Amino acid sequence: MSQLDILIDKGNSIYGSQKELARQLGKPDTHISMWRKGKRSCTAPDRAELAAAVGENATIAALEAVIDGIDTTTLAGKKAKAELEKALARVRIL
Repeated sequence: MSQLDILIDKGNSIYGSQKELARQLGKPDTHISMWRKGKRSCTAPDRAELAAAVGENATIAALEAVIDGIDTTTLAGKKAKAELEKALARVRIL
């Protein structure tokens, strides 16, 4: 299960429904289901806001969103992803 799915599930649990979670985030409820299905990108700021709304670390969530969006079909993308994953590991220790 992806980090995004975990955050959405936690939000649904806290707020009672996906519709209420969306309302708390100031988003149309369709955004949440589209994020989950991969039909709409959940940007790093959106992921950070979602994480904060469910009591998780917004910095980690935003960094994970950036890492998820990296194109790893290129050498530069692979290197960038590896470096950001190292940074994420350091952030998690703090």
